[in-house]
Formats: sequence, structure tokens, C-alpha cells
Amino acid sequence: MIRFGHLLGTHPNQGENYFDTVLAVAQASEAVGLDAIFYSDHFQIQHHSGLVHYMRLAAEALRRRMPSHFFPQRLDMWASRMAQRYDTDPRRTLAVLECFTTLAAIAAVTQRVRLGALVAGVPYRNPALLAKINITLDVISHGRCIVGLGAGWHEEEFKAYGWSFPSIKQRMDGLEDAIRIIDTMMTHHRANYTGTHYRITEALSNPLPIQRPRPPIMIGGSGGRRMLRLVAQYADYCNILGDPATVAWKIEALRTHCAAVGRPFETIICSNFVSILIAQNKTELARKRKQYNPGPGHPIIGTPEQVVAALQEFVQVGIQYVVFNFPDAHTLEPIHLFAEMVVPAFAKM
Repeated sequence: MIRFGHLLGTHPNQGENYFDTVLAVAQASEAVGLDAIFYSDHFQIQHHSGLVHYMRLAAEALRRRMPSHFFPQRLDMWASRMAQRYDTDPRRTLAVLECFTTLAAIAAVTQRVRLGALVAGVPYRNPALLAKINITLDVISHGRCIVGLGAGWHEEEFKAYGWSFPSIKQRMDGLEDAIRIIDTMMTHHRANYTGTHYRITEALSNPLPIQRPRPPIMIGGSGGRRMLRLVAQYADYCNILGDPATVAWKIEALRTHCAAVGRPFETIICSNFVSILIAQNKTELARKRKQYNPGPGHPIIGTPEQVVAALQEFVQVGIQYVVFNFPDAHTLEPIHLFAEMVVPAFAKM
């Protein structure tokens, strides 16, 4: 059976208090039988225009080729000025709550649905603290935590909040240290570890998490070779971004990494992340397309039949778990439509 998880917080506010909207979406997701709810580990979300996005990608590429040249910095400056002047559409900037505070509050008022970050940016927190946070979430939820971990990627956010933005190698080294620290602290009352970027000394975990031997670890990101090797070594879930062809390639690469480290590929759950805009018919879909921008993740836009067909392409290449978001989740309507018209098509897979 294919299972589904819902990423919250990629939608507007329905009332005066944003958490009330997020909570209503979470409770509706649990009520219709979804497996899990996730929340993004971000502090600001602004979907810039395509030109701003590509200018920043170009600046990053040029920085790697000529780090001391002034032009990449100028390109970044021009992109920022364009964003301030032209990206005024309120639909591009979403309200954002702190991830783990939100998940803990949801855990206290739900009973069954699993909970996790999609995914926690390791550079934002000391890994031992991140281990304690996830252990606490597992205890609060009586054993429903999924530990989502990633290297962090949103340079604009790092700069805005005053963090340095490490190189991709430094972030991947730090991610591996963090995974090993978190794994150790979730399985031992007393833990020691010395790594490339982080260390712990006689770190105590009391209480331990409810799930044994530990809550499942999900590693997510768009990286290829090293990210998938870390999955093969340490993770229970591999969350992959991209279209079906990209996902198929990464699953095969993961299979190769599993063989190299001597781990059965079947012990890892392959998941992917998509953004779904769904409507009962073509007329309603046309209205929604004018009103809502697709969220993050590979976009799927269509009627229930079209959404089923698009998701089946991912299942055919090996996906066992789908994490999705709705840009209009705050209305609750797409949650019920998806549960009634899409989920049953995958119940026997």
C-alpha cells in the first residue's frame, strides 16, 4: 500500500491566527486517514519570480568558478533589489511558524498521525540539541516522530537570520556528523562522538524516545552521490525531489550505494515530494490555477483522475511513500477530495 504524508504550512492563512489554520489542516489530514503530517524547517518562505531565482543560481555558480571576482556579488545585489521592487504579490510570501514548536503543539491534540520535519536543516541547530528536540517530540506524541534531516540549502534564509552559509562539502560533512550523533543519542542513555564538525561528550538522553530502537530517520534533499550514500548507511526513509525520470535515476543510484555498504535496499522506504493542485473538474481547476501558485516540489495539477495518473508514474519507478502539499490546503476542500478520490487508487499497491 502506498502511504501519504501532508506537508503543512505551504498555504495562506484562513483566519486571524495562523496556527489555527495550520492546526485545522493537520486535524483534517488525520481525520481522513493520512499517514503523517510534516512541517518545513524554514524561518521565511518567499517564492521569487523566475528571473530573481535564476540570477541567484547564476551567482552561486559563478562564485564557485571565480570566488574573488566582484560580479557574483553584484548579481546577488541586483537580484535582491529586483525582489524588493517587483516581488510584491502576497501569494509569494507565506506565513512561517517555527517547525518543532508547531509539531509539538499538533502532537498534543492529535492521536494517530505521525509527525516530522521535512526536513530539519542541520546547520540551524547543534545536532545534540536537534536529537533532544526529536526525542521530546517522540515522547510528547507517544511514539509518532519521524526524524527528518537535511544539509540546508536556502542561502537567502541563512543570510537573513545571521548564519554563515557553509560550502556544500562542509554542510554534507556536518550532516553526517549530525546523523551519527542523533542516532547514538536516540539509542543510548549516554553518548560520546567526535566528528569533523561536531562532538558530544557524555551526553545524556533521559528519557529515551518511545519508539525502539529509535524513531525512523528520513534524509531528504536534491543531492545525488553523497546524500544517497548517507541514506544507504543510516536512514530508514529517502525523500527524493524531481520528476519521475529523476526519481528513477536516484532510486537506482541508491540501490548501488546499498550494495556497496552491504545493506538490503528493501529496508529503505523511498519517498518523494510533490506539490498538488487538485480540483473536481476542469472548470474548477482553471479557477484554482488563476488563484494559487504551485508550491515547492514537483508540480502535479489536475482532476483526481489526472492526479492519480501522475502519481502512478512515481509508483512505477519505485516510490512507496508520497509527501505532498496543497497550496489551497487552508480551505480543507482538497484534503477531502484527495482522500476520497485519489488515495483509494493506491490502497492495494
